[in-house]
Amino acid sequence: MNAARQDADLVDDIGWETEQFQRHRPHLEAVAYRMLGSVSEAEDAVQEAWLRLSRSRQETIYNARAWLTTIVGRVCVDMLRARRSRREDYVGAWVPEPIVQVEEQAEPEQQMLIAESVGLALLVVLETLSPAERVAYVLHDMFAVPFADIAEIIDCSPEAARQHASRARRRMRGAMPQPDADLAKQRQIVAAFLAASRAGDFDALMAMLDPDVVLRASGTPELQQERTGAADVAHTVATIGPRFAALCHPATVNGQAGLILDTPIGPLGAVGFTVSRDLISTIDFTLDPDKLESLDAANEPSLLSFLRAREGSVAERVIAEALSWPGVYREPGQLGAVALRLGRHELGHLHGDAVADVPLEPPLQHQLIKDGVLQDHELERDSGWATIPIETDEGVRKALALLRVNYEHARASRSTDEV
Repeated sequence: MNAARQDADLVDDIGWETEQFQRHRPHLEAVAYRMLGSVSEAEDAVQEAWLRLSRSRQETIYNARAWLTTIVGRVCVDMLRARRSRREDYVGAWVPEPIVQVEEQAEPEQQMLIAESVGLALLVVLETLSPAERVAYVLHDMFAVPFADIAEIIDCSPEAARQHASRARRRMRGAMPQPDADLAKQRQIVAAFLAASRAGDFDALMAMLDPDVVLRASGTPELQQERTGAADVAHTVATIGPRFAALCHPATVNGQAGLILDTPIGPLGAVGFTVSRDLISTIDFTLDPDKLESLDAANEPSLLSFLRAREGSVAERVIAEALSWPGVYREPGQLGAVALRLGRHELGHLHGDAVADVPLEPPLQHQLIKDGVLQDHELERDSGWATIPIETDEGVRKALALLRVNYEHARASRSTDEV
């Protein structure tokens, strides 16, 4: 064969490979995302499939879509196993990397990924499966891949692959609520949630939360949290909402109604919701750590000071004063807060430079209101927590006074217990 013919054949081969890869790429990205729960990792898996395709012999591939799906599956198995090994010591909530659509029209190459995306809550449940179970379930139940092909990917018999999928199916059944199909209604409920969050309206939040609602947060070490139950979640959101919700705007997150966090340097993260039977059953909140550091470098401290009590900040001054009281120590609190404790007694939380959050037992509540130290609107009767803004010197003094009252009460309780 002459050189010109060889060159022509090479061009034909590259053209076929490129055409096949581009045709099936949206499908491959959808498969990899469901397998991995991460857009960036899914892109890496698909890119590896392209590299293997470019090194393959065209005449050995009879069905490019099936061949590429198998390659992506094998790459994802390796990535899942490596991730499982890294997460042996992982503590806290894990939230998948969301697919966010702000405008109604997405880019053409994103249409398939958005159309086939699944809710963040489902991806969280998928994360609890073993790599073999996840691959078998995703490929068979979601993409109708035959068990014979799945068996080759996870290196087992077709019957064993069937059993992996069956076990996964049993674990998935009932593990998460079925989301409502009406996206417009979902958006109405999320909009009402955002309004109640901005107002810090505990009662309104309680009315729209499922009794067993789960709030998961991820993105930075101090943010990793999982809160459960309507009262706990409503209290958390009512506390951080007035400051934090100002950054949130409506978006579609993984095909469902959600929120995007916008900052001067662009989107910082997203909040995904599962709305089931007109109640919010899951809230998945994630920040992009790289964007968070970029925000820090851009000298935009408003969000960071809210999430992190910084040296020299108002919150740190309050914390330093409390730590001067014998026996008081600090530990990570909910959603990036700093918790102050005396033994088993929780004195309060500092949410950056936004608010101090202090739990008060009923006798203390009544006495503090009677003495004029605490205003009725500063106390959530159902939860027993007082929320004090600390943006002013007066707020700082009041927060310290309440923390001190809690501290003295805790000391007295400890003395009684010791006796």
